[in-house]
Amino acid sequence: MDLNLPEKRVFIGPATLWKRVAAFVFDLFIIDFFVIGFFRNLISDIFTATDFTSAYNILEANPSQANTLMMILTLMVMLALAYFVLLQYLLGQTVGSILLNLKIVASNKDALTFWQCLVRNIFIIPAVPFILLWIIDPLYLLFVKKGQRLTEWLSNTRVVEQFEM
Repeated sequence: MDLNLPEKRVFIGPATLWKRVAAFVFDLFIIDFFVIGFFRNLISDIFTATDFTSAYNILEANPSQANTLMMILTLMVMLALAYFVLLQYLLGQTVGSILLNLKIVASNKDALTFWQCLVRNIFIIPAVPFILLWIIDPLYLLFVKKGQRLTEWLSNTRVVEQFEM
């Protein structure tokens, strides 16, 4: 039986700020559950400090624990970065953005490249030059009329919302 219904039309527009934040928070929950949760018991077995001073004293007295902890934290950061970069490169979306109907696209209408996805997610690396992006990126998004974070502008990407009618 042929109903002759009109085809779905898809419209693309800029993503709203609340949807972007909600998608990111959802992605953080996924990372917390799968990445941090996997290492949580290992870290608590190695590291028993309850405050900063005792943590500093433990790590200073036992360099092998400090090295092990640093390797675990580096691996956790690499896995979190891989989550965002690979999903955005392969699918154009993370799990949070899939749920909220958001998509990452190249501003010049070409396909996303791996390097674009890496540059737009360098804020995840908790090292001195990149940690400044935790402040600069959201401020840039709020004060620039394009609706892009600084790293999105640098990577020539943007987040869009798909509307189906």
